[in-house]
Amino acid sequence: MNRLVGLGVSSFAATTVLVLLGAVSHEVSAARSALPPPSPAAEAAASAVTMSLLTPRPERVDVGAPPPPERIALIELDLPREPDPVPWAPPAWFPEADRDALWVLEGVGVAEDSADEVGPNLRLNSRSAFVFDVDSGEVLFALNADDRRPVASLTKVVASLAMASEAPDLETERCLDSAVRPSWPGARTKLRPGSCATGWDLLGAALVRSDNGAAYALGDVAGLPPGLFVDRMNTVAADLGMTQSVFAGPSGVEDDNLSTARDMTRAILAASRHPDLQPAASAPFWDLHDTGRDRSRRLLTTNRLHSRSRTDVLAAKTGYTDTARHCFSGVFRTRDGRQVAITTLGARWSRQRWTDVRSLLRWVERAG
Repeated sequence: MNRLVGLGVSSFAATTVLVLLGAVSHEVSAARSALPPPSPAAEAAASAVTMSLLTPRPERVDVGAPPPPERIALIELDLPREPDPVPWAPPAWFPEADRDALWVLEGVGVAEDSADEVGPNLRLNSRSAFVFDVDSGEVLFALNADDRRPVASLTKVVASLAMASEAPDLETERCLDSAVRPSWPGARTKLRPGSCATGWDLLGAALVRSDNGAAYALGDVAGLPPGLFVDRMNTVAADLGMTQSVFAGPSGVEDDNLSTARDMTRAILAASRHPDLQPAASAPFWDLHDTGRDRSRRLLTTNRLHSRSRTDVLAAKTGYTDTARHCFSGVFRTRDGRQVAITTLGARWSRQRWTDVRSLLRWVERAG
């Protein structure tokens, strides 16, 4: 009985749906018949749209776009590489027979790879100090050794090296003009315009007595005008590995001459090994002969360490300006036979400079 009732309900529902579908179909047909027939152009457009939807599209290629990831090929670009740093070597202008002796500069080091302070606190008066054992190649003492400071007349050591780098004839006489007489206050010279002297005597006056006029004349000895001679000084400093140094003039009276205790040690060591510079750099006095006036005068050294017993001065230079204060750089053979190089910068008083250098020498000798 229940089964018969269910079949009747299902039959009634199906009949009702068919009636409704028929009515809807009749209404759609009536609406279509009321519309105007499509034009041939509309039929063609509809057909084209239909075909475009059904036809597969070709793959679009964008010239400026990168290829898909799977198509990228690894290309090795030949880009210029930064060259490896060239290891230091004695410069070609240094006399060949003495060039091997200059390898000692490697042990001095440079600011980038050296310790800021080495050795005990010796309570020095100088602002910077550096002590190098030439025989062992060891830095014994460093105090603010890479602080850049004005170095006053220590500049003359670099000026003499720049002159020597041009290999001039030091026997040739030069007669000087007013350009060798500096105009800065306190920049004294024993040379007058019209003085004539050999390159040897001008070199001796610059290194022994620290004569400013003789230092300016070194450019003339080298055969270079003032500007090019200063450029040559900076080139020579770079050749010696003086990475923290810059020079503006040959005498040192300008406070734009900047260097460090470490760098000036490199310069004084080079001077002590150069056959043309070492005699003047180590002399306790120099007899300057003015050939133009046919007279001579003895110039005494500014280095007081010549009086230290059983100590040989192999090269030395002093310096002073109001800004740089009292400076010193020298190479010694000590009482126990060791070679050491010492540089001090920035002592307030002259006596403090000599006290510091003597203290460092005694400390080296005691340390053995």
